[in-house]
Amino acid sequence: MTRHSKNCTANTVYTYHERQKDAKHSGYGTQTVRLGKDSLRAFDCCCLTLQPAKDPVITQDGYIYDRATILEYILSQKADIKRRQKIYEKQRGRAAREALEKKKAAQEEKARAFMALNTLDTHSKASAQAAESAALANLSKGNAKLTSVESDYKPGTAASFWTISPDTNNFTKQDVDIPKPDPVVRCPMSGKPLRYKDLVTVNFTNLDPDSSSNGQVKTGDSSTTNEIRRVCAVSKDPLTSSTRCYVLRPSGSVVTREVVEKIIRKEMIDPICGEKLTESDLIEVQVGCGGFADGRSVLTATRVAPVMPS
Repeated sequence: MTRHSKNCTANTVYTYHERQKDAKHSGYGTQTVRLGKDSLRAFDCCCLTLQPAKDPVITQDGYIYDRATILEYILSQKADIKRRQKIYEKQRGRAAREALEKKKAAQEEKARAFMALNTLDTHSKASAQAAESAALANLSKGNAKLTSVESDYKPGTAASFWTISPDTNNFTKQDVDIPKPDPVVRCPMSGKPLRYKDLVTVNFTNLDPDSSSNGQVKTGDSSTTNEIRRVCAVSKDPLTSSTRCYVLRPSGSVVTREVVEKIIRKEMIDPICGEKLTESDLIEVQVGCGGFADGRSVLTATRVAPVMPS
């Protein structure tokens, strides 16, 4: 080993390369990772489980889900909406009661002040009532502080010198206005309203093992032959994550965009079942990506973390 290689870490300066290497291993700083093909969802996989859908259904926006998975998601979202609705109604009732109590207290204070100014020995009575009300206010304020600390205390949430103490005058749970919950179940991918009856059953055409062994299915890369599971229902072309394809609503068949543009759009008839088609019956599948950079997906994952102190 040469003298130069022995002294390669004897620098007196903390270099940029060393800082980046230490930040990566220690978890400091924003880290960006380039996603590979193994990290991307295939076009025929469920958007929730990321596994090949056993009973696939598709939304109007082209997102494929497994029927059992999306049904479980819809039921869980409805239960969560009911829970949030109950919390919202309880908060509204509490706010209404507090507003009524404040209004009643203001009216009583106004009436007390009016009576104090319109009776004999006004100054002595007014001063005595003012002192009494101030003492009661101070007593109620001290009790409110104690009860708020006791009721809001949770393990690990004790007030420290650098945090705001749980004082009801500074912050209360009632002061936080909870927004009205959204009563609509939304698609986890597009965020649009989702109804179970609007889902369309997808009937994929599976690849025939005999045709693939005889070389009837042509692919550009021999390494992707084992990954092909679906073919076009009309042209029998292989369907991959880089193939633009459509689902025909009446039959649920999956065809390529080339078949749609050259054959189906001329007469707008489903070639599988023979029914008349409209433009809304052609649902474009939101395909994945093959690992190459294009405009369909983001191939980088970013995780934001605190910066390493210098």
